[in-house]
Amino acid sequence: MSASETNPNSDVSRKPAEAPAHTAAGGMVHPLARLRGEMDRLFDEMLGGRRWPMSLVEDLGRPAPSSGNGLLEVKTDVSETEDAIEIVAEMPGVAEEDIGIELSGELLTIKGEKKQETEEKKKDYYRCERSFGSFQRSFAVPPSVDRDAIAADFDKGVLHVTMPKKPEAKGQAKKIPLGRK
Repeated sequence: MSASETNPNSDVSRKPAEAPAHTAAGGMVHPLARLRGEMDRLFDEMLGGRRWPMSLVEDLGRPAPSSGNGLLEVKTDVSETEDAIEIVAEMPGVAEEDIGIELSGELLTIKGEKKQETEEKKKDYYRCERSFGSFQRSFAVPPSVDRDAIAADFDKGVLHVTMPKKPEAKGQAKKIPLGRK
């Protein structure tokens, strides 16, 4: 034991180190993953299990492809201009016919599946590899969006979704001049 742990007059207070959390597979849990799980639990308790859209983006495709659960990670960028909200999602290796976009209530959901199979036959060997995975991302659609004018296009593995704003929502930002007292 150190002097600060045994001396009640010490200015330094120390807590015993917590034992690291382990996963079911025996691996270590990253401290930020543990924090995120705890925050999710606290919000679930506070909201009674209801989902609370705290931002424009609600990520439903959290697990990374290396997690072994069949979910793919889709990188997305969300930006807002005066005229529209733009979503750009990178989906390399995903075919256009394997992508679905759905607007339900206040959520725009992008779903997809990647199916990849390679086969190689040579004189002295045969190799066949298959890779499958799915993803789903949902985005809160604000009331300022013209729901009937939402459009999407897909080119070279990149999905572009444009959510135009209603005419009355454009230019609602007002500059406030600074005054002196």
